[in-house]
Amino acid sequence: MPITAHHLLDLLTKRDREITILDLRTPLDRSNGHIAISAGLPFHDLEQRITALVPRPDTLIVLAGRPEVDERGAELLKRLGYRNVEVLENGVDGWKSAGGRIYTGTNVRSKTLGEWIERKYATPTIDSDTLQQWRQAGEDVIVLDSRPATEYLHHHIPGGYNTGGGAEIAYRGTQLVNNPQTKVVINCAGRTRGIVGAQSLINTGIPNPVFSLHNGTPAWEKSGRALAFGAESDIPAPESVTPERAQWAADTLAKARAQILTVAEVAHHLDDTTATTYLLDVRTPGEFAEQHFAAAISAPGGQLVQGTDEFIAVRGARVVLIDTPDFVRAANTAQWLRFLHDGPLAVVAYRPDEDVLPGNRFQIPLPDVARISWSDVRQQPVRLVDLRDSTRYDAGHLPGSIHARREHLDDIIADADGARVVLIGDADYAAEHVAATLPSAVSVLEGGIEAAADALTTADPEYAGAIVDRTGPPDFGPERASWYEAYFAWELSLLRDSDGDPFFDFDSVDDR
Repeated sequence: MPITAHHLLDLLTKRDREITILDLRTPLDRSNGHIAISAGLPFHDLEQRITALVPRPDTLIVLAGRPEVDERGAELLKRLGYRNVEVLENGVDGWKSAGGRIYTGTNVRSKTLGEWIERKYATPTIDSDTLQQWRQAGEDVIVLDSRPATEYLHHHIPGGYNTGGGAEIAYRGTQLVNNPQTKVVINCAGRTRGIVGAQSLINTGIPNPVFSLHNGTPAWEKSGRALAFGAESDIPAPESVTPERAQWAADTLAKARAQILTVAEVAHHLDDTTATTYLLDVRTPGEFAEQHFAAAISAPGGQLVQGTDEFIAVRGARVVLIDTPDFVRAANTAQWLRFLHDGPLAVVAYRPDEDVLPGNRFQIPLPDVARISWSDVRQQPVRLVDLRDSTRYDAGHLPGSIHARREHLDDIIADADGARVVLIGDADYAAEHVAATLPSAVSVLEGGIEAAADALTTADPEYAGAIVDRTGPPDFGPERASWYEAYFAWELSLLRDSDGDPFFDFDSVDDR
């Protein structure tokens, strides 16, 4: 029997029980209306991400999207070893009929928090014209980009600095501010990360005037000013933080009720099979790639606050943030994460000379399926099916391959006309999991797309269906401006639309 929405709402009031609400629809479907406290995990990606989102197989999982997708997902999750899976009766429609609210868009609670921060703290904002006037007048002003490095490289405001992400601003950006009169402007590619970045810097007690740039890079472009592309001005990590900044981090963690744990204490929590512990590394992706705890997941602090539902799915779980021993980035993250997660918060220092935490989370073994080498693929009739996300497919795919999601595969196999169907994944998408659910005539390209890197092309892309794994703006062009116009109208309506919803009651968290 499916679980009713009334029962689910009742369970959510019980703070002594962990619960996960997952939405298995495509990102595009989910953006058209979903439960705000659910986490999006498309059925196409289920095996790839489930252990990161739900590390403990005994956790209560409620699938709450569209019943026909949820029922397939429940069957698969149980086969993977998850023992407590329920399907919400009538999906999001059932939730709505029981009085629960449905929200469009993505990362709704995180973005609503950004709007709440601006209203609560009256975060100063300037527009693009003002920034340009200051620059032309020769005023002492610096622009810090609060987005990850990949987004900065894609486009940024000329002369702006690449901080590496929102939580890095207080850690790296203040090295540039030697004069207390210097004006500091924080920008993103929209609203939220600029607001949160600016208020985070203000909260450190910096004496400088700090502002968020109204509507970020889209507004800069709309004002008729050119954007810059590629690398320009990177800010290195500091050799050390000041005693004042270290004290701020300690005070901020205390206010967020975040415990400072030892590695041994974290290992004890990870060994506890009765409760979920997330180990999230808030340092930059580069630092994480260089060295990290085996059990950790890379979750740069600014992105963790911007998209909490992409990293934390289990309500009531313990979240442990990993940082360098100064804890500046962890504190910058925890001060806002406490509004978005209702479980205990903690931090642990990463020191390369210490023993690393073992990767002892629940694992799904890679299925033993038929594989075919790239050299053999080129010598026989095959139907190449690329299961990676559409952005990666567009950036480089094998000639003649078709981009598809698992919901397309039955039709592709039926139409293969005797050709061997070969599924293509990569280091981040193990096609073997999908192959294990299909007829034995299907094979997986051994070594993934990396095995055929020399043959990749961007020409003649083919898609089995509409592109449903993207919800952001068009890359560039006239449609981008209209997309952002609608986006800003949506974001500015969030506080109004969520008013009275208990899952958006940030004021009560602030009073604790």
